[in-house]
Amino acid sequence: MEYAIQTENLVKKYDKGFTALGGVSLQIKKGDIVGYIGPNGSGKTTTIKILAGLMKPTSGHAYVNGIDVVANPREALLSIGALVEVPGRYDYLTPHEMLTYFARVYRMNHNGLDRRIKEVLEWVKLSEWEHKKIGTFSTGMERRLVIARTVLHKPDILILDEPVLGLDPNGIRDVRELIRRCRDDGMTVFLSSHLLSEVAEICDEVIFLSKGKVILSDSIVNIGRSIEEAVLHVKFLKPLSKEEVEKLRSVELVRSIDARDRTAMLHYDGTPESSAKILRSLVSSNFEVVSYGMKSGGLEDYYISIMGDEKGVL
Repeated sequence: MEYAIQTENLVKKYDKGFTALGGVSLQIKKGDIVGYIGPNGSGKTTTIKILAGLMKPTSGHAYVNGIDVVANPREALLSIGALVEVPGRYDYLTPHEMLTYFARVYRMNHNGLDRRIKEVLEWVKLSEWEHKKIGTFSTGMERRLVIARTVLHKPDILILDEPVLGLDPNGIRDVRELIRRCRDDGMTVFLSSHLLSEVAEICDEVIFLSKGKVILSDSIVNIGRSIEEAVLHVKFLKPLSKEEVEKLRSVELVRSIDARDRTAMLHYDGTPESSAKILRSLVSSNFEVVSYGMKSGGLEDYYISIMGDEKGVL
């Protein structure tokens, strides 16, 4: 099977012995939207820069559409549209001028270029701004324009590093819709994001990275099944003290907890019998429970449960 993106034992070491990637192997199927998540410094952007041809690995291989990114960068990058970190600003240009410039970078045929520019601007809802200065755009409009740039040359694969960074809810919604449209048009999308709710909303699969290594890769469907009824959401009458939090950790059948103010998420095996025993233990330990129930956890709960002490800052 030929994958849209594949890496084999990808290693990247910097000076002074720092290892950003310690042997990352990925297999991303064509047509999927795949989220790449982990703490800051885990190696997400390093992976993306290697795939986008902006950095060479110390060892290992990276392929897009079966083409080695290092051995044949020009051929490989024709398949890719990439947004890496915060995009540059082109305040003094219009969208038409900016896209015309990047069409030259992509070595696109001049014939039909004006029509293609109009197509992508209509696609990102910026048609009426084609000849307006980009410096007058909102952050959300700028991000939509950058996505127009990434799809201008009709790539098969989109690689997006924090595509909704700094956007308000409306901007996040617009970018989410654009990413879905990319998938509907047959593109493969590989994205990193700090917003786990967005990853859960739009991705087919999630890859978890920690300290330069993949620790888990699974579909959103399977993750949802694995966390269903595995978290007890408990609300208490008063904020929990440090002593009470530690007391919760020692409750029999509770595997781990995440406590905040008056609430706690208790991770357990998901069975009704265990839920009943845990509730009895809380009451007998004089916890003042206001509400108690089994609920499906979210991707954030799952992230916390598998990362443990390594969860760091997303």
